[in-house]
Amino acid sequence: MASLIARVTSTSPRAPLARLLTAPLGLDVWEVKPDHLVLQADEAQAARLEAMGYGVEQVQMLEPYLSTFATEAAETGYHSVASLEQDLRRLAEEHPEIAELHEIGRSVEGRPLWALRIGERRGSTRKVAFLGCHHAREWLAVEVPYLLAEHLLGNSSADPVQQWLQQGEVWVAPMVNPDGHEYTRVGDRLWRKNRRPNRNGSIGVDPNRNYGYMWGTLDVSTSSHVPSDQTYVGPRAFSEPEVRAVRDLVARERFSGVLSYHSYSQLILYPWGYTAERIEDPNDFAEHRDLAQDMEQLIRKVHGKTYVAQQSSELYPTAGDTTDWTYGEYDAVSFTIELRPASAEEGGFILPASEIRPCWEENRPAAFEFIQHVFERPEA
Repeated sequence: MASLIARVTSTSPRAPLARLLTAPLGLDVWEVKPDHLVLQADEAQAARLEAMGYGVEQVQMLEPYLSTFATEAAETGYHSVASLEQDLRRLAEEHPEIAELHEIGRSVEGRPLWALRIGERRGSTRKVAFLGCHHAREWLAVEVPYLLAEHLLGNSSADPVQQWLQQGEVWVAPMVNPDGHEYTRVGDRLWRKNRRPNRNGSIGVDPNRNYGYMWGTLDVSTSSHVPSDQTYVGPRAFSEPEVRAVRDLVARERFSGVLSYHSYSQLILYPWGYTAERIEDPNDFAEHRDLAQDMEQLIRKVHGKTYVAQQSSELYPTAGDTTDWTYGEYDAVSFTIELRPASAEEGGFILPASEIRPCWEENRPAAFEFIQHVFERPEA
């Protein structure tokens, strides 16, 4: 059945857009705007939405979208699983006094999960983690944390980096979902999940719905209990080895701040995702809101790109995601940043490699602000 990228609008008060995000419809939602959604759907799903009273306008069929954006040239300049490992090893070898490469676990298909620890001393309580690529198709979310690691090591003898690395540790795990990422290179470029074989014959769990905090408490398009759906939460919390690897790293290192990169939509998201209620502690809420707004301004100053700061559930509801868990379980300052671009028309999940560098440049001051803020927090 042919797949299309569709713009869905509400044409009737009986069919509000919010209902599409709170009903278990198995939709692959790409963008959420005040007056429309962009999603990937097959023709049967599109027909069903029209029957429910929604306006469904085809933005593009999937095949032309892929042939426009997923070119051979678009692959060059992005890391594969193998080239990322090589580059992380090289960084560790070139900076042995401040960098160590750790295998923090193995994927479903047995690939190592790598995290680079950067810092001069052990035992510091000041630690931050940067994670990338929970979702396979989000290639840019590998490159930004990787370039952060490269930058910190390349500038380790100058402030502010030198000061941070004397004070604490920065951990960078650029590819949480290596199996899925590899599959986007050889199979389906728009694959999202990991490669777990499910009981019903489908493949994959969404790693960013598999964390233990409020896991499984929603059953909606964006946190689904149907194994074939893109946002399948898994059979139980922490069922996935990739997610357990992050869980164990966080439990051991007790990070004070965690930032997870995704793409796309240009957003800075903070907890909660599982509820529309705001963070209960007024100081914690203000800390997340204010830091998100500061990062938004810092990003905009570089290339003029607007990344909107908002509570995660304002985008759409999610249960079992990384940042709800790191904040809810560990009280770590926790953000998800959705990188470039703003829309599917600009490429969506598939950006030319020429976008990597400017995307990194605009995110660098925000990452620096995040590190500085977390390291300056009063000790718990």
